[in-house]
Amino acid sequence: MSEVSVHVGGHVTLLFSIHSASLLARNQGSKGAGFCLEHGVIVTVKEAVSEGDTISVFNFKGEKLASGESLYFPLLEEFRELFGIDTSVEMVVELELPVSQGFGMSAAGLLATSLALGELFNRGEISQLVRLAHRLDRENSGGLGDVLGLWAGGCELRTKPGSPPFPGKCRSFPVGCPALLVWDPENEKHTSDYIDNEQWISRITKAGEDSVSRLEKMNWDLNVWDTLLSEADTFAMDSGLLEEESRANLLNLVVSNSKENMSNHLCMLGTSVIVVPKDLSKEFDFDDLASHLVSLGLGIKPTILQ
Repeated sequence: MSEVSVHVGGHVTLLFSIHSASLLARNQGSKGAGFCLEHGVIVTVKEAVSEGDTISVFNFKGEKLASGESLYFPLLEEFRELFGIDTSVEMVVELELPVSQGFGMSAAGLLATSLALGELFNRGEISQLVRLAHRLDRENSGGLGDVLGLWAGGCELRTKPGSPPFPGKCRSFPVGCPALLVWDPENEKHTSDYIDNEQWISRITKAGEDSVSRLEKMNWDLNVWDTLLSEADTFAMDSGLLEEESRANLLNLVVSNSKENMSNHLCMLGTSVIVVPKDLSKEFDFDDLASHLVSLGLGIKPTILQ
């Protein structure tokens, strides 16, 4: 096969607990709940004409990221070692959402890369390729449970931390509704600032465990929608993440301009908000909100919850 393109959507975490102490990356991860998104990362790979690898990464504005390839070279080397491949490749990574804003771009990019390489060289079961992406995301401290969430799809509840398909466990249901992503371009938050900080680990994990323990007692289907959104707000407060001024200001700004059927929630762990319908059966139109937020200098992206 001469060229392969793979698209993997992003992921928004609403609430989570941190389980990163295990020596084995496959056992590290998080419990939690979140949404899989339509927009994410497109990775295109092909065998190189000349010797040596080239990886080009473009942000959501179409601009080349000077050091973007640093996330993808280690996965390429791990893939080579795992499957005995020595062929040079050309890779293009196109991001559809901003990085460091809680949209799971590292997980989506690594998963798309692993799947694309597997298809190009006809190597690996899907479970091996997904575990590879999870391991590299953990080694980079880019995410905890994003790959597990993407594996499940839809609106997911992660009940056991770790790599998919095992030992991580997850339940999910499809949503298929529109959503609006909003972020502050002046404030980025890298996940490692929190998941590698002992004080944050303790507070986040307590809040996340409490929320998951309540949610896992319920049937995981569309009927859990109201409870899930309520738990997302409870987690944001109890974890202390809503106490950070930049997040609080952004959420308050979006809430103050929202209409009746709009529910606004922090995306963990960016300075960002996801706007979803309060009632999935009612009309949901965020065009006016989006236009106003753009005029205020905020980043916005309409998307679909998978």
